[in-house]
Amino acid sequence: MDERSVRAAWEEFVESGHVHEGVRGSIAESWQRSKTHRVAIGRAEAPLASEAELHRRRHENSALVCAARPALKASAAFLSDASSMMILTDISGMIIETEGDQRIVQSGRANHLEIGGYWNEANIGTNAIGTALSMRKPVQVHAAEHFCTEIQKWTCAAAPICDPVDHDVLGIVDISGPAKLFNPQSLALAVSIRLQIEALLTQSARAEHAALVCHYFAKRSRWATDEIIAIDRRGMVVRATSRALDEANFSSPVSDTAKAFTALTGVPLSDWPEKLEKIIRHASAHVVLHEGEEVGAIIISKSRRHGPARSALAAERDLPAELRDALADLLADDRSAGARNSPRDVPDASVAATGTQHSRQAARRPTPQRDPPVAAFVAEDPAVARIVRQVETAAARHLPILIRGETGTGKEQLARHAHATSGRGGAFVPINCAALPESLIEAELFGYADGAFTGARKGGAIGLVREADGGTLFLDEIGDMPIALQAVLLRLLDDWTVRPVGGARHKVDVLLVSATNAKLDRAIAEGRFRSDLLYRLNVLEVVLPSLADRSDFEPILRHLLKEIDADREISQAAIVSLADKPWPGNIRELRNTLARLTLSGNDRIIDDKVIEMMAVHSPSSGSLRDTQRARVLAAHTEAAGNISETARRLGVSRNTVYRALDPHGRS
Repeated sequence: MDERSVRAAWEEFVESGHVHEGVRGSIAESWQRSKTHRVAIGRAEAPLASEAELHRRRHENSALVCAARPALKASAAFLSDASSMMILTDISGMIIETEGDQRIVQSGRANHLEIGGYWNEANIGTNAIGTALSMRKPVQVHAAEHFCTEIQKWTCAAAPICDPVDHDVLGIVDISGPAKLFNPQSLALAVSIRLQIEALLTQSARAEHAALVCHYFAKRSRWATDEIIAIDRRGMVVRATSRALDEANFSSPVSDTAKAFTALTGVPLSDWPEKLEKIIRHASAHVVLHEGEEVGAIIISKSRRHGPARSALAAERDLPAELRDALADLLADDRSAGARNSPRDVPDASVAATGTQHSRQAARRPTPQRDPPVAAFVAEDPAVARIVRQVETAAARHLPILIRGETGTGKEQLARHAHATSGRGGAFVPINCAALPESLIEAELFGYADGAFTGARKGGAIGLVREADGGTLFLDEIGDMPIALQAVLLRLLDDWTVRPVGGARHKVDVLLVSATNAKLDRAIAEGRFRSDLLYRLNVLEVVLPSLADRSDFEPILRHLLKEIDADREISQAAIVSLADKPWPGNIRELRNTLARLTLSGNDRIIDDKVIEMMAVHSPSSGSLRDTQRARVLAAHTEAAGNISETARRLGVSRNTVYRALDPHGRS
């Protein structure tokens, strides 16, 4: 049906309730639901959340926002050219992030098509966001297909984003613009963006599960005769001894191969011990942290059976192949980070009741990390040694430090070294600037008072800046810092005074260290970074060289190997073989490779034959497929969802593009 025919059909439905046979089924069903919800056709605005409610929702969905932000940023130029905006919502249909043409963003505010607006069908009738939520599948809604007359000036395409583990819908990605600029490819673009977001969520979930598996084996080595279960933050079983599963009081299995404790779903981990009493008798919960976040727990149940202890190494060999590399990476990261990723034990309900309660949907939020053991910063290369001396002097004088360098060159390790040698007794508090939601900036940095808003933590929160009082505040990825955060930081740098939401002012004493791998001069020229802030951050600016440009490869390698496995040695031939590699991932890549080598066999000495067998720099076919698929997804986004244009840009066939866009890899 053309637009005029759709409008006539809509008018007929409003007047008589009859749906013309030419109306698309998804739209006809949505019109019926809108009528059932008694949505007024003259409604011009979606409900708008309070600031406190928006704060809570953004906080709960920070993992989703972090996963979506790269896709939103990558699409910004196209959206601006196409006079469109991209929208991210949570499971309720509340808008939690927008990106695109600022003129369109501004015009959306007239209908509350903005951050904080509720766009489910019950509130505003048929629209791509609400209808995609109701149908749980992608949908495009154009002009008069919208139920409310004031919304018919829009054309929208939306796709649901699903959790990679339990497949529940987490939210919606939507592309909206004026109806007069209808683009039939918008739905394909929305689906492409959804795939990119879900791919990042999958990576996060795998990292969380790898952390749980690692801690599971650690507990197995200590309590070999007890029954042990590793459960993720959703209540899903990741790993378990066989008898533990037999004794557990499960709800219905999620699938033939997965089980879940649905009684734990949505329950703060601090409350798990109380719930576990009804599921497993005599159980204790040991909460597992990964990158500062609670990602699940190891459940230990006292067993009556006795038998020989099964080694963690032997159990590790039973791991599915896709978890082996993740476990190796985790071993490297855990051993170098020390206490940062160690589990926090919660032995019983009385202790757990004192824990902090917060939504289990939140993940990867900037979280203070207090005083992990600081390893020596290897600096036998003359240029790096000079950098270290400069950093130590600046830290002792309380001068702001900016560390630049490629990914994996050790910027955070150098920042921690600055903190350790500064003589400051406070905490080292890292903040990932790119992951800090704009709407939560004030509360995350400066904290909030008890009762400042609905849902606020009892007793309030002191904020990340005050966590660093007397210590060091480490601002990572400052090149991706939102403009709103830059303004807040400038205000802080003026007088080093913080004011919590709903609270009184506090003076703080903080050493400020920043890091980036971005070209800040270019960011300033493009208006993405404030020059006045850069001048405040780079009193001392140093550039760490890549691993390939350093002369101390062998000392770095031996230092990393000692951190990972102090009992392992490496032959000189193996060192020479590794030194010949390009190491694009720098020290981080070397650390993870060494961790995999320590898991490759039981020999005490790693030699060059082991390295050749592992082919440490030959990517698997799976990783190659992932890389190729990511390249196609990026080109598909740049081509505004046009399959033919994507194929032309990449020099491949249309079928190749279709296969890459298929999440299941089908032809």
